[in-house]
Parts: sequence; structure tokens; C-alpha cells
Amino acid sequence: MIKNYFKIAFRSFRQHKLFTLINVVGLSIGISTALVIYLIVNYDYTFDKFHKDGDRIYRVVSNYFI
Repeated sequence: MIKNYFKIAFRSFRQHKLFTLINVVGLSIGISTALVIYLIVNYDYTFDKFHKDGDRIYRVVSNYFI
């Protein structure tokens, strides 16, 4: 029965090529964006985890423009 579902899905993909392309590109952009956001947040939260009072340590960042 699942074989028939895949067969119907692939027929639909072949008939509606542009719609399928838009959906696949949108899905890949969404997944990659979510992965990048996760990696950035994970990187920011991994600082100073090895200290005993790591939750009480703050990071100061300064940007100087000449």
C-alpha cells in the first residue's frame, strides 16, 4: 500500500515540476536557516561552562571604529 503512495507522489512531482522545485528549495532554505541559528546560539551559550560559578561571569565586548 505504501508503494502506491510513493507512486502517486512521484507522478504528482513529475506533473508539477515548478511547484515541487519551489517546495524543495523553500524546505532546504528553512532547514539550513534553523541549523545556522542553532549553531550560533549553541556557540554563544558554551562560553565559561567549565568554571564553578560560570553563570556569574559576563563577557564584555567592545567595538572601536576609527
